[in-house]
Amino acid sequence: MLENINEPVDIACRFTCPPSLRSGDSRRVGSKLIPTKFLWHGREIIVKKVNLAYSNREGRGKFYYFAVSDGANYFKLRFDSDKLTWILLETYVD
Repeated sequence: MLENINEPVDIACRFTCPPSLRSGDSRRVGSKLIPTKFLWHGREIIVKKVNLAYSNREGRGKFYYFAVSDGANYFKLRFDSDKLTWILLETYVD
């Protein structure tokens, strides 16, 4: 069942280092933001898989979207790069 949530969540994430930085190049082409877990209603949800990641410009802001799963349920997260905030947009529970 799909449920719209639209609630702020606390996220733990990691950033990958692109090959260009490892080789001494100062460009950040290829770096990635990857959510690893988040806290929702006091429950820690471990992200086991990122199923889809994409970005979108809305006005002057840039948003990053992640469809993730914990092995049983699916979640859609959004990162606002201007405000540095995360929102849990929706869940899908079997």
